[in-house]
This record gives sequence, structure tokens and C-alpha cells, in this order.
Amino acid sequence: MAQWEQTARDIAYQQNVEMELKQEPGILYMLAGVQLSGAGASEVKVTDRFGNLKLNKKTVMNGDTNYTDVSNTRRFAKKPGSSNVATLIDRDAANSTSVDPKSPLVMGTADAVKQYHDDVFLSGFWGTAWEGDQSATTAVSFAAGNKIAANFGGSVSGLTLPKLIELKRQLRKANVNFKKEAPIILLDADGESDLFNIDKYVNFDYQGNKPLVDGELKPWMGFRFLPANLGDPEAYPTSAGLFKPGSYNRLPVIVPSGLARVTWVEFWGKAGEPMPDKQYSEQIYAEAESAVVRTDEKKCWYIETNPVS
Repeated sequence: MAQWEQTARDIAYQQNVEMELKQEPGILYMLAGVQLSGAGASEVKVTDRFGNLKLNKKTVMNGDTNYTDVSNTRRFAKKPGSSNVATLIDRDAANSTSVDPKSPLVMGTADAVKQYHDDVFLSGFWGTAWEGDQSATTAVSFAAGNKIAANFGGSVSGLTLPKLIELKRQLRKANVNFKKEAPIILLDADGESDLFNIDKYVNFDYQGNKPLVDGELKPWMGFRFLPANLGDPEAYPTSAGLFKPGSYNRLPVIVPSGLARVTWVEFWGKAGEPMPDKQYSEQIYAEAESAVVRTDEKKCWYIETNPVS
């Protein structure tokens, strides 16, 4: 393959994968309310969090200004290091391997990149956040109390109406504005089945529509529901174990403004690089790097559910 042909193939591969990622992004990673670039930085400040400010009544004319000390914490995302994938295509097959839009190679690469970024999203949701003054110095774990327990309501159960009512109560206490942003509950197959077994969810008198007609997960009680195969290690190799670390499933509850995503490399790739030590087979290469961090612990919750046996 001539050099100009190699360059054109590289460019076509890169552009077509990027186009597919823009047209059909992953299921989860775009849910983060803040999206930032990490280019050139080993860690990125994602938010400044100030304590509550309150106005005090002025009591005298021409008196001293009322100053108030207010706390300030900063959240950071650390550069995690890139992840990649590479495969070889034998020279005999290279000429018939297309990098055109929607070709298997382009679609397969795009799917792998989406899967990586979605997995990073869940790992960041459950994982360690970082705070500090000028840099990330203090580790912040997921708040242990931010859950609706598996036995809420008296006995261990799956996703139930009382659990949803309690979740809404807790989020309202945390000043989550349901009109401004609807919290999103991620449902595995068991959670989706539990939802469809809640009579008031499927009942037209309470819903105003008929969710069972087409199986679509309709918003309800101010919540949005999003299906994701959370426990599948093929789909989520890093975070699948965090979905069920013990006896119960954990359904993430996402308020978008409570999460930030930093991207160092959305996608970078090359196609058709000849490898002299592999009989000049062509290397197909893809790389990505991103991180997700919680920015407000009060907006990150989960519902414990009993798995369907």
C-alpha cells in the first residue's frame, strides 16, 4: 500500500469512527451534567463548592460590613491513563477490509469505545472522588448512607413503590429540583421487571399513558428510567462487580448535576499500519481516556434490590 493510500485509510478510519460516536453515543457517559476537556493536564478541577451564603439583616446605619466565612472545597478528576485495543488483519484480507461508514471494523471500534466510556462512567459513580485546595489530596468515598436499603418497607424486596417514594423524599430533602432535572434510575433486567410489576406504574389511571404497549420505560413520579445490563462483565468489565458487591443488586440513581466527566481522548486510532514482524499484517488500533467524578454526594444514591432468583 502506497504511503498516500495508508494516510487516506487512517484518516477515513478516524473520521468515520468519530462520526459514529457523535451520531450514536454510549448509553451512560453523556449523563454527566458537566463535560470537560483534560487536554494537557494530569488532574482537572471540575467544580468549586461553596457553603451556603445567607443575607443578614442590616441593623445600623453606616455600620461595619457583615462578613461571613464560607467553606470552599474543590473537586478534581485525575488522569487515569489511556486504554486501548489493537488487532491484526492479514495482508491477504486487508484489501477487502473496509473502513467505510457503518463497516464492521468502524462499527466494532465505535462500540468498543462507547463501552469503555460507559464503564468509566459507572466506575466513577461508585469510585473515589478527590478534593483539595489546589490539587487532589483528599479521597472521598461514596456516602454509605445514600441508599434505599433492600429491606426498606419491612422485608427484603426488589424495586417497589415504597422504595421510590422514600428515594424521592430523600432527594427532596437534599434540595434536588425535580422540575429542573429529573433523577435517572438505571435498571438491570430484574429492576425493569420489578418496575413493570408495580400496578400503579402500568395502570393508565396513574400514568396517563400505557407503558406496556411498546415496552418503553416511561418517566414516572419525576424519575426517568434507563435500562442497562449493569452486572454484565462483557459490557462493563471494570464496574460490573460494583453492581452486586454482596447479596443485593445496586441500582444507581443519577442526578446529572452531581457528576462531571473529563475527557483526555474521546477516540484516537489508526488503520492499516503494516507490521514487519507480523508478515506485514495491518494493525488496527484504537485508544481512549476519560474519567468521571462525583461533584455532589447528596445527588448520588442507589436502591438496593433483591435479585430475581
